[in-house]
Amino acid sequence: MRRYYLWLLLLVTAILIGWKLYDNQKRRHEEAKLSQSVRSFVPVHVAVAESEWLTPQLEAGGILMPSREIVVISETMGRVVEVYKRRGDRVAEKEVIAKVDDELLRVKFEAVEANLAKLRRDRERLSNLIEGEAAPRSKIEDLDLALKAAEAERKVLQKQLDNTYLRAPMSGTLTFCALERGGVVGTGTPVAHITNLDRLLLMVKVSERDVLQVSRGQAVEVRADVRPDMPLSGRVVNVSPKADSAFTYLVEIEVPNPPQAPLLGGMHAKARFLFDQKRQAILIPRRAISGSLQDARVFVATSDTTVEARTIQLGQILGERVEVRSGLVAGERVVVAGQTYLHEGVRVRINN
Repeated sequence: MRRYYLWLLLLVTAILIGWKLYDNQKRRHEEAKLSQSVRSFVPVHVAVAESEWLTPQLEAGGILMPSREIVVISETMGRVVEVYKRRGDRVAEKEVIAKVDDELLRVKFEAVEANLAKLRRDRERLSNLIEGEAAPRSKIEDLDLALKAAEAERKVLQKQLDNTYLRAPMSGTLTFCALERGGVVGTGTPVAHITNLDRLLLMVKVSERDVLQVSRGQAVEVRADVRPDMPLSGRVVNVSPKADSAFTYLVEIEVPNPPQAPLLGGMHAKARFLFDQKRQAILIPRRAISGSLQDARVFVATSDTTVEARTIQLGQILGERVEVRSGLVAGERVVVAGQTYLHEGVRVRINN
């Protein structure tokens, strides 16, 4: 009898366990169906691709560089006896930066001056003798040659004396100066670096599609990233005739540095080229782009519940909007929010 109740208890327990497992499985199945039903519609926002007339333009970013930089090279050798300018000082063209010892050169120069004076006196006396036919004319020719040699030596020494004054070859700011009083410099040694920021060069790169529209002398609007509210009038001074490894062309734009708010070399800026011909273009919001601008895709709403992934080719970037050159037609709707959960075949719900 006891065994009977034991088997009955086991049977009831097994039935309860089986019912619980079945109930859990049924509940999970219903939750999965509900979840699938909820996810079957992805909420999205769309915008219409619009057709507008555009003035062709090109925007390219680059780095501002000094238009003029020069390294000061010592043309003499000797000990520095005085330094007049330091790093960060403003210098004018031909202003003396430092002075090199010239004592030995001055002694040589004085000796040459004395020799020249003697040769001139000898020639004057010899000329008087020749006029009185007391001396042959061949001797005066030797004196003329000696005078020319002495004058040439004097010019060389005068140039060497001038070189003991290390001067600025152009106006600007000393961004580097390796001169110290008591130090020694050698001929051909770089001793300073001068940077002129009165005018700047903006280096930008443009594609092969756009470079043919850019020409030397063309006016360009430039805005520095640190001062976007201050447009500057630039001018194209050079267009590279050869592409780099990325098939882009370097364009140099000269920009006046505003004295009231000067910019510095190395700052980022954007150049905006404007061209003459107007054309009709299709524009969409920039946030509709999935992926990179080089491999752009958008999701196009083909109905109120379906979307289609489409690859497009972009043109100009106009702030928060971009130009579509191929892959879309005006009037089509593109998804601008909710793309994260989209793929081919998914159903959507437009919430505009």
